[in-house]
Amino acid sequence: MRKRILFSILTVLSASLLLIPLVRRDSPAKTPDTKLNFAFSYKLQLGEIPENSKTVEIWVPLPSTSGVQEIANYNINSELPYELYFDPEYGNRIAHFASNGQIPQNLDVAINLDVVRFEQDGLNHVSKSGTDSPTEKLKRYLQPDLLVPIDGPIEAEAKEVVNGSLMPFQKIEAIYNHLFETMKYDKSGIGWGKGDALYACESRQGNCTDIHSLFIGMARSQGIPSRFIMGFPLPEGKSTAPIPGYHCWAEFYIDGQGWVPVDISEAIKHPEKKDYFFGRLDPNRVAFTTGRDIKVNSGETSHTLNYFIYPYVLVDGQPFTGASYNFSFAQKN
Repeated sequence: MRKRILFSILTVLSASLLLIPLVRRDSPAKTPDTKLNFAFSYKLQLGEIPENSKTVEIWVPLPSTSGVQEIANYNINSELPYELYFDPEYGNRIAHFASNGQIPQNLDVAINLDVVRFEQDGLNHVSKSGTDSPTEKLKRYLQPDLLVPIDGPIEAEAKEVVNGSLMPFQKIEAIYNHLFETMKYDKSGIGWGKGDALYACESRQGNCTDIHSLFIGMARSQGIPSRFIMGFPLPEGKSTAPIPGYHCWAEFYIDGQGWVPVDISEAIKHPEKKDYFFGRLDPNRVAFTTGRDIKVNSGETSHTLNYFIYPYVLVDGQPFTGASYNFSFAQKN
């Protein structure tokens, strides 16, 4: 009788173990429920606009709600009238300000909003943004950008790293590991910061834009949709602080899993987090725009922006260099 009872208990335990989901051993304690709630401020000042100027136009990127962040309570203040729209290629949300009369010599634009940003885990959780992206939409993320070719040295490097028999996820992992081992986060010299994949390929250094551009070019050369995400980092360990500049990362698409993030530049700066930043992102950030070669229109003229995070300003149809901007955040309860 005891043997029969013991056998029954073991049978139940064995069946229960089969129901436990398999998780990678390097999975962090965090879950996608880990989140940050904060207010974000984006301010622009235009000074010394020429007195005889006839037109001023300003484009400012705005973050949108997605599967990993919630945006609410937009508050936009400006002397100029504006309109909000989504660019047709990537779906980025954009505010367009345009003068309709007399132009002051100094102009301010202040944008305040609330953000809830979640930790993103693309390895153990199916992307909240969905796994059914239309084939036509994915095609854009297989094509080259002006500074991200997918042939020549970029394709050659990918072929050296990737075994043709590997599955797409394994190819991406090989590219990620290769760039982690061979790239240096270095903002010295000339050429860095443009998101130039060829510069990164030749110099083996750069900032987040350069390193992720090389990653995207190599991934696309292997037929894996990949995209560029631009946003702002939040200084860790602080509840309120100015933000000195942007940060970018990349995502790749796997059928059945959706968009999976990587942050190679952060992994290079923090080698102990290498495994974490392959497929996961901490919530200390907010995404603003997706894609490269983003177009904004001024009348019948189209302007192509290499990437879009800082304001783009035209005075009388010409790029204006007398703009300054600052960004900050404050955590909320």
